[in-house]
Amino acid sequence: MASETLRGRGRRGGQLTRAPQIQELGLIDAVIYTKRSEPGAKNRFVYYPDTLNRLPSERPSLADLFALWRTGILAGAFGMLKEPMVPKRPAAMTDETVGSFLARRVDKRIADNLVSAVFHGIYAGDIWQLSAKTLLGLAWQLEGRYGSALGGFFRMQSEDQRPHQVTIVHPVDLQVAKAMNEEIDLDPHFAKSLKDASVFTFKDGQQTLVRALQSAVEAKGNVEIRTQAPIQSFKALEGGDMGVEIVSGDEASPSTQSFDLAISTLRNNDITPYVTVMTVNLYYPNPTLLPVQGFGYLIPQSIPFEQNPERALGVIFDSSAIKGQDTVEGTKITVMMGGHWWDGWESYPSQEEGLQMAKRVVERHIGITDEPTAHLVNLSRDCIPQYTLGYSDRLKNFAEGITDEFKGRLRVVGSQFNGVGVNDCITGAWNVARGLREEGWKGRSCGLDKIIDSREWIVVPASEMAYVKREGLDKRGDGGL
Repeated sequence: MASETLRGRGRRGGQLTRAPQIQELGLIDAVIYTKRSEPGAKNRFVYYPDTLNRLPSERPSLADLFALWRTGILAGAFGMLKEPMVPKRPAAMTDETVGSFLARRVDKRIADNLVSAVFHGIYAGDIWQLSAKTLLGLAWQLEGRYGSALGGFFRMQSEDQRPHQVTIVHPVDLQVAKAMNEEIDLDPHFAKSLKDASVFTFKDGQQTLVRALQSAVEAKGNVEIRTQAPIQSFKALEGGDMGVEIVSGDEASPSTQSFDLAISTLRNNDITPYVTVMTVNLYYPNPTLLPVQGFGYLIPQSIPFEQNPERALGVIFDSSAIKGQDTVEGTKITVMMGGHWWDGWESYPSQEEGLQMAKRVVERHIGITDEPTAHLVNLSRDCIPQYTLGYSDRLKNFAEGITDEFKGRLRVVGSQFNGVGVNDCITGAWNVARGLREEGWKGRSCGLDKIIDSREWIVVPASEMAYVKREGLDKRGDGGL
């Protein structure tokens, strides 16, 4: 799909963060929520060493923590107590991997047994390759400023005279947060539902948002949506003209067009590698197969090959995590496999092989031996960008390069630049779109203002980074999201 999304100018921005988009498209009634009080929100598990371990909720009891401690998954946790005394990183260190950062400041076991599982669930990536400067940005900045991450957090609170909790952010992120508060006005009941939810989706799945957006855009009458028209090449206009020349369509009969401005989601292979993930959806008529109720479980890198030869990343308990989507009773789960474990593979499992692998995973880990009566196997090739060591330097070089070449007439959005989540991508697109309004489309931005902006991070009240209803609600009250 990335090769089909470099398109021409849109002069006016819109409120494109996910919740306003849902509201503007009239989809509020199609949203279903998992409340923070439900098992699908409270119960999240890590498989270690050979059983499911429930991660602490917001206020874990001593019994919860002791049970985790006995499994060994918290080995090395006492390293957090000594973290404030660990020497600051060398001044010449410009980045390190997530694994290295945690091993240096806390304990390698915490990285391997716990944090690697979380990163499997988000990035399908290897913490010993991913960038700490990018993905642990707050901790990285705290250490740089105060000498430690945990100690720096408490020092930041004590040194600031403001009465409420503060945080440290990049000035561009603060500007975006303020813009959201100024320009977004959510329906009060919708905002309250979002605030009370841990997860939200649609009754008919995420495709609801995409299809509604397509219909809304087509209804405008001044937008053309093309599919099966891959981008063959693009370049800045020559001869002193400002704009972008795009060659698209089949190689045998390409079409060349010029645009005043283009927004691209095309990937650049010099910035990030990508990983491939296979997901296998399994349905069983028996509604009582799950050993626990919750969102699902993730598998850390420390699990030996014998316990995870399929190279699974985790399992989502769909019928427990999201209520209200299923039309029949039963157990529905999703097995995720591959990611960085499959790096360098020349071929991947077939659909039948993937099905058998997924069945073995759930039998070995959670004892499900029933035969699924329905399944869906999907192989997503190169689907998640990996923000590996040195990512921020590569991204900055890229941003400076396209700014010099296109003079602001080419701007970029997408998961390679804004974050791998749906909300990340929509927020990035929203910010680029609002920058096009009035004469903004004539500016020199490439859409990557934060990476080019060399200003230091600043300390601000944490409440300033939250969305707050504008109708007089206190930022600590029901208005904050």
